[in-house]
Amino acid sequence: MAKIKRSVWSAFFKSTVTSARRLIKNRDQLREIIREVLNKIRNHSAAIREIQADLQIIIRLLQSWLSADYREISLKTLAILVAALLYFLNPFDAIPDIIPVVGYVDDVSVVAWVIKTLKNEIEKFREWEARRS
Repeated sequence: MAKIKRSVWSAFFKSTVTSARRLIKNRDQLREIIREVLNKIRNHSAAIREIQADLQIIIRLLQSWLSADYREISLKTLAILVAALLYFLNPFDAIPDIIPVVGYVDDVSVVAWVIKTLKNEIEKFREWEARRS
């Protein structure tokens, strides 16, 4: 059973990464995704407080990349970060967001997994931000 769940999650996230790769090529659409994520954060801050800071760092990194200020990141890493935002925005993901209390559990899990997986890249960006301040 666990193997089936893993393959379903893997296939779903893989298709989301494919969509993210296309979005990276369209800066206007990527900016719109960022705006939508910021709106969802504002409207659901209590439900997502566990990952709010993680979402913010992803957004800052993408905005810095879009403005060509930060380029020390691979396209693969960008695609995974954008995929995490797309997953977060999708109201009909593994656990629909409309389900009270548990609706954001999968979103929290995916964003936390991405942050953990890309820990070195995120830390490198944080250091870059600190040097600029």
